[in-house]
Amino acid sequence: MATESSDPRVGLIAQIGLLSIGTLIVIHVGMTSYFDRMARDEIYRKVGSVKPEALTNLRADEKQRLSSGSMPIEKSMQMFAAKGRMGAAPELAPSASKDVAPLQGWMQMPAEVPPTMMEPAPPPVAPSPAPSASSSAAPAANNAPKHP
Repeated sequence: MATESSDPRVGLIAQIGLLSIGTLIVIHVGMTSYFDRMARDEIYRKVGSVKPEALTNLRADEKQRLSSGSMPIEKSMQMFAAKGRMGAAPELAPSASKDVAPLQGWMQMPAEVPPTMMEPAPPPVAPSPAPSASSSAAPAANNAPKHP
């Protein structure tokens, strides 16, 4: 019986092993990216390309409600641009905050509160009488339902 007495070709075996590992890594990366692309395309086909009917209906309803009613939004914006906040209710008028909680919790400031923060709020200023042209519109605006 004959036996082979030559040494194994370790260099060739190592090259074939490294080439096989490199090929497997490249195939894995390629297949993973292919799967991700196909999954993303399928999700877009099922979810992304569908028109959101509920959102479209909601926006149409909101647009209809804003453009109709006791005072359409366009007219309201024009009046606000012309008059500003003149004649606005005291609840809507801008005023300085009297909240002292943020000041008391601040570590770099002693527990003293500035005296201007402790003064009582000034009484609300009564709105001046409106001109006769808008006096007929004012009661209609006051009778309008309040929205939260």
